[in-house]
Amino acid sequence: MPRAEAGGAAAYLGNELVIAGGTTWDGEVKVWLKDVQIYRPALDRWISGPTLPVPLAYGPFVAATDGLEIFGGSDGAVVHRNAWKLNSAKTTWVQTGSVPSDVLLGRAARVGDSVLLFGGCPDAADLTRCSDAVRRRDGASDWRRVSTIPGGPLALPAIAVSGSGVYLFGGCSMPSSGKALNHKAAYRYESSTNRWKTIRDLPVANRGLSAVAFGKTSIYLFGGYTDSGFSSEVLLYDIQKDSYTRLKSMPIGLLGTEFVVNGKSVYGAGGEDRMRGRSARLLEGKLTEAAQ
Repeated sequence: MPRAEAGGAAAYLGNELVIAGGTTWDGEVKVWLKDVQIYRPALDRWISGPTLPVPLAYGPFVAATDGLEIFGGSDGAVVHRNAWKLNSAKTTWVQTGSVPSDVLLGRAARVGDSVLLFGGCPDAADLTRCSDAVRRRDGASDWRRVSTIPGGPLALPAIAVSGSGVYLFGGCSMPSSGKALNHKAAYRYESSTNRWKTIRDLPVANRGLSAVAFGKTSIYLFGGYTDSGFSSEVLLYDIQKDSYTRLKSMPIGLLGTEFVVNGKSVYGAGGEDRMRGRSARLLEGKLTEAAQ
């Protein structure tokens, strides 16, 4: 990548990988980014896209054929609630409204024309005030609270959508002691009935991992941060069997790398590879069958 980053939004739009915003480090100084970095696989080349209206990191996001939408985020000084969308042509950002609360480190999922927001926090470092709320926006309607995360307030889980089901894996919370507590619980939220189901726990408690659904029965999980440190593990979750299989590991442990899938390829750019460190690597994984 032209610039190392973590905590940005990611999407695969029009045969190109888009990485928007995030943070990096310049020596001991944390830098909040407006950059939009676009990778063209056919040319093996990075180009610059239209910069964000403000520096943004740690905001939930969703992607579809009509663009990449980011819900809030932080510029290091201010927690924003505006939502911004990059159009499918990747030429401009348009404001699409706002979210009703601070949602840093939360997750978003798109099911049909609806968007769901899970958890989130008012501060990226102090997680004692994170939320357990699930909010929903149908089309252009206002946001409304529709449910509560079963395990309580949550930050940095992995999220994936398969059919009408939204899957959450791991994440973390912070007791009053101030130490982040990694979670291994996993859930399926059925968006059509607004009901939760507990699925098999992750093998190890993990936060900041990334998930992508593949086909109708598989979800791949990448990296994260466990009690043992930065993880390079890759897991395959079988939806029908409710089981995990360990696959070949990534070449490096990474937290906060947002993986995206295109056909038989999975891409992951950037991420946190050490404390106060950011990766500029672009990883590509090849899968045995194309997504359906």
